[in-house]
Amino acid sequence: MATTKRFPRSSERVEPEAFSERVRSKLGNAAGEVQVRFNQVIVSAEPGRIVDIMSTLKGDPELRCDYFTFLSAVDLQEEGLEVIAAVSSTRFENTVIVKVALPSEDPSLASVTGVYAGANWHERECAEMFGITFEGHPNLVKLYLPEDFEGHPLLKSFKLASRTYKPWPGATEPDEAAGGGRS
Repeated sequence: MATTKRFPRSSERVEPEAFSERVRSKLGNAAGEVQVRFNQVIVSAEPGRIVDIMSTLKGDPELRCDYFTFLSAVDLQEEGLEVIAAVSSTRFENTVIVKVALPSEDPSLASVTGVYAGANWHERECAEMFGITFEGHPNLVKLYLPEDFEGHPLLKSFKLASRTYKPWPGATEPDEAAGGGRS
């Protein structure tokens, strides 16, 4: 009777520095900078390479990033948006974080749901909250907000409606805080 492995043997674990070298080697020119921070491999990528990168991370037998962890975005204001996707190798016990810079105006990125089905919900959330279009997504509809809602609440340029009706009682901007608050 064949037994299946439940946990990686210690001989299969790969230290993050060594795993980053594998990632760098396998991704080649598809990846920008590859580095290790806090025991995680960080890969910078161009928007047009995201599907190839994620496919390689998942499908290459020396990487086997078989577990999709999350996908989200950060509004960097003048620098645009940054999409962050994290996948893990349960066999080699490593996490790879892929970062993709996008412009603030009409941000768009290919969907990775064809590689990781678990990205479906995450891409829908990013589309709704940050205004990022995920090309090729099978069902890019809103999750949280009403269909007639205008704007993207996690963009730093989004004005909170509550401030229109009732101002925040304390300082809301760095200049106000430095001057002791509102007058």
